[in-house]
Amino acid sequence: MKINTNDNIIIFFIKYAPIIFVVLLSLFTTKLVLLEKEEDFKKEVLQMEEDYYNTNKQRIKEEVERIYKFIELEKEKTEELLKASIKKRVYEAHAIASAIYEQEKHKNDDENTFQIIKKALGSIIFNDGRGYIFMDAKDGTSLLQPLNPEFEGKSFLNDIDANGYQFFKTVQKTIENKSERFDSYYWFQGNNTEERFKKISFYKYFEPYDLAIGTGEYIQTFENNLKKKLLNYIKDIRYQNDNYIFVIDFEGNYLAHYNKKFINTNRLNVKNQAGRYLVKDIIEFAKDKKSEYFSYVATLNTDDKARSNKKISYIKAFEPYNWAIGTGFYTEALNKQIEEKRVFITEENNSYVKHILLISCVVTLLLLIISFFISKELEKRLINYKKEIEVKILESKEKDEMMYQQSKMASMGEMIANIAHQWRQPLNQISTISSGIKVQKEYDMFDESKLNDDMEKIINSSNYLSQTIDDFRDFFVPNKTHQNFEISDTIQRTLSLVESQLKNNDIIIVKEIEEFTIKSLENELLQVLINILKNAKEALLERKEFSTKLIIIKTYKNENNAYISIKDNANGIEEEVLANIFTPYFTTKGEKGTGLGLYMSKSILNKNIGGDLKVKNTTFEYKGEKQIGAEFLVTLPLNKE
Repeated sequence: MKINTNDNIIIFFIKYAPIIFVVLLSLFTTKLVLLEKEEDFKKEVLQMEEDYYNTNKQRIKEEVERIYKFIELEKEKTEELLKASIKKRVYEAHAIASAIYEQEKHKNDDENTFQIIKKALGSIIFNDGRGYIFMDAKDGTSLLQPLNPEFEGKSFLNDIDANGYQFFKTVQKTIENKSERFDSYYWFQGNNTEERFKKISFYKYFEPYDLAIGTGEYIQTFENNLKKKLLNYIKDIRYQNDNYIFVIDFEGNYLAHYNKKFINTNRLNVKNQAGRYLVKDIIEFAKDKKSEYFSYVATLNTDDKARSNKKISYIKAFEPYNWAIGTGFYTEALNKQIEEKRVFITEENNSYVKHILLISCVVTLLLLIISFFISKELEKRLINYKKEIEVKILESKEKDEMMYQQSKMASMGEMIANIAHQWRQPLNQISTISSGIKVQKEYDMFDESKLNDDMEKIINSSNYLSQTIDDFRDFFVPNKTHQNFEISDTIQRTLSLVESQLKNNDIIIVKEIEEFTIKSLENELLQVLINILKNAKEALLERKEFSTKLIIIKTYKNENNAYISIKDNANGIEEEVLANIFTPYFTTKGEKGTGLGLYMSKSILNKNIGGDLKVKNTTFEYKGEKQIGAEFLVTLPLNKE
């Protein structure tokens, strides 16, 4: 056997393909590694960014939330601390008054003793000059007002505060009940007699003069002092890399900041590098979001060498004080980390490229040597392999041809049997009519009008015999040309070839035919359909217990394929049989079966028509009764040769 051009091409590839492959593989691998490294770098950058942002966001949020909770807790304790403070002052004043009374009651009359007590308590001034002790009588008369002596001697029993509350009557009840109690109301502050402020007071009954000793403090004043303490605490907070907490009130004033120049300055109208009114944006953001992350360009950076002032802060509004509390981190540190990582990846990539190129050169050289020896051996094996393939192909063709002829002969036998069945009735009819005419003539009973009817019947029977011959002749004419035909006509042709056998065995044919045209090999499709109907008939004849034997033929199509479904009610096919039903020479009929019908049917559809044949067990209803059987599904491509 000679080596042809195609074989030379194959040998050429055997010799030189490894070298080309290795070179291309080296280039591809290098590129792939670089791409992979670049992709890894991108993923690492994304992960670094995610970790950096998540870690720092969590950190600044925790710091702000911690300060917020601290302020909130301190504010909640404001009233308790205030009450404790004024109660302590009243108890101290009450003790002083009691001591003076016990000391002076035997030396002076009640009036002089009271004046000594009044003078002693009136001199007690505290809380930076705004706190004092007062005394009130049961009838509402003010007995002691150190900061407002003009109120002394006046009755305030029926006076009301800004909310309409008669607070002096509470003092009166305290005296009547000889008890002590807290009270809150709106009262004058200092020399301001025009505006009243919320005040918490504590009264304690003083029995010697049937009066109440008390003091009070304005909540606003107390809270202002608390705010100062809180802000002083916040100003000194530093955490991780010298980060700080800032506080801005809703008016735009900085209350706490690491840069002391900012404190107590209003920066509403100051723009940042991006041209934004940063303080105004922060305040509006805090009012709107209550608490959230805020990205912006800061007006300054704690790192003098930083190239960017981009910052992310966590802002939270403390609405009771109208404060925006926040802290943040600069993104400059992340950029430095990314740049350092990029330098490392670049150096690593250069090292990878050198190693890969070196390995590629060595492998290419080795393959060049090996491929020379291998090509010679492969050339010999290629020739031997071609010989074996040609022998196998020839054997396969002979086997397929033999199986096709066996199948065709089996089909011819079936057709001859069908011809015998279909001719029996018309031949009997012709014989009966002919005998009748002969008898009529012998006995002189000849009727010319009846003769015409009998002759018409003979002609019809002869035509039926002629049509049957044409049908069977067309079936056996080899035709490998794809032609257009109506699917309904093909179904009818098929039934005309086997209908007599089906009817003689009381098998009911149900047709659910959708009309459409298909281009295919009609005669080969006929052979497939006849094989399927024959199998259905034989399966039904084995189930003698059924009173109703059904074969249902249904056609339908979609955009690409046409389908022919043939199902029976013969109780289905056993699973082990179902798995091998299209295997050549597999049969359940013993010596009566060839095992080629369904195998050749599937082969014809696959190889000649480009379709397919499948089978499954199915359950369906016929006239309200449940039926079980097998369904063969023929798939045909539309308009495809």
